[in-house]
Amino acid sequence: MDLNSIIGALTAGSAVSDMGKQFNMNSNQVNSVINAALPALIGAMQKNAATESGASSLSGALASHLGDGINLTDAGLTDGAKILNHIFGKDSAAVCSALGKQTGTNAGQVGGILAAIAPMLLGLLGQGQKSTNTSAGGLGGLLGGLLGGSTKQSSGGLLGGLLGGAMGDNNNNGIPDIIEGFMK
Repeated sequence: MDLNSIIGALTAGSAVSDMGKQFNMNSNQVNSVINAALPALIGAMQKNAATESGASSLSGALASHLGDGINLTDAGLTDGAKILNHIFGKDSAAVCSALGKQTGTNAGQVGGILAAIAPMLLGLLGQGQKSTNTSAGGLGGLLGGLLGGSTKQSSGGLLGGLLGGAMGDNNNNGIPDIIEGFMK
């Protein structure tokens, strides 16, 4: 499992066009949001998995979403929004805003796309956890491997390349400060 295979699964079939119709976006915009957001989502989950309770909670969430797909119903989007709030906490809106500015979309569209893909992303990561027989305590390493390493520096490098310097980059490292906070 790598980022490209996850992106492929999230954008397979009619998922991109269906999300585009739902959120009034074209396919390129949907793909741009998914590509830009995936490292931020995984990085935030990696940060959450740094504590024993966070890793245990994430492991349970991954197991409970095995087999989930893209769900554009109100109930599916509500579940996805709850997942985003668990992943990003109080910074969900700021992350969506930063990603919206980076991708030329708006925060509402980004939030909708992320809510749509969040359950499936958890399911895909759960499959990866299951296939590698990774314990809850090993989730940080598994997620770090998806980002090109388990250290802040390597995951930050990937985020910097994907997100550039939009949205408050006080230390001039190419990573928006709001996103970088999830890498620490």
